[in-house]
Amino acid sequence: MVKFTKKNNVDNKDEKNKTDNTKDGKNKINIYNKENNFLKSFFSKLKWLDPFTYVDLLVMPKVKKFSDNKIVEHFVNILFAGIFAFIIYSFLGIMFGTSSPLVIVYSESMEPDFFRGDIIGLTSVNENTFFGKEINLKQNISNVPTNLFATPVYLNNSLEKIIFNDNDLGIQEFVFDNNIKNNPVIVYNAYPLNIPIIHRAIVKINALDGEFVLTKGDNPFTNPTFDQDCGKIDSVRLLVEKNCITFYAIPIKDIQGTRFFQIPKIGCVKLWLFDDLISLITKRKLPDDFKGIC
Repeated sequence: MVKFTKKNNVDNKDEKNKTDNTKDGKNKINIYNKENNFLKSFFSKLKWLDPFTYVDLLVMPKVKKFSDNKIVEHFVNILFAGIFAFIIYSFLGIMFGTSSPLVIVYSESMEPDFFRGDIIGLTSVNENTFFGKEINLKQNISNVPTNLFATPVYLNNSLEKIIFNDNDLGIQEFVFDNNIKNNPVIVYNAYPLNIPIIHRAIVKINALDGEFVLTKGDNPFTNPTFDQDCGKIDSVRLLVEKNCITFYAIPIKDIQGTRFFQIPKIGCVKLWLFDDLISLITKRKLPDDFKGIC
């Protein structure tokens, strides 16, 4: 017959705690190793999107057989990198079903989900794409200022809802809430500046002349209202009553694509070379209105 004492119980608890701590430590190491291996595998595959990878593998070995001239090598390197970049981009466009398969985030309007320098992969819009709540209007709205059929309502300087007014169907309300996060992020060309915008579709409009969406950036501080909230528009002189991003509702047929993957910060290389270079050279820092690494 064995008699257990209080010391036996304490020793048993200590042994159990040591075992549990050892298991927790091993689990954390295993999780870290899995994440580390995944990241290594992911970034190693990204090299196949780099046109210089193909130049180094397929072109430069042949060039070096015929010439040791560094200027010639640099020229060939840049020339074929441009050719391979065009081929890769075209292939991705065919594969993803869009003319713009990859786009770079240029501003902070979609924070905290997307940051400047992130690359967004796009796929084509189809008949099953969900754009959010649907509003029906028995009128034409193509190239029509939104203030003629939609009125924004604000709460604490942020968009609370949009009231749609139709002579036949009456008043319909779209309430802006957190469910908007389930709507797709799309890319469209803003009018009249004709620049690509990466923003979220917030509501779909079924009008007599087609299907449209209204859009908005996720950042409530930089984008408190929807993109088409321009007030009165002088379409001849291209003047607007309020600062806005694009004049009219976006026809769904004109959407370049919807986001289906994101690569953080890879696009910073292009921004450093084309957007930030002057500031980096003259001030040795990024432009004052930028933050982060690019």
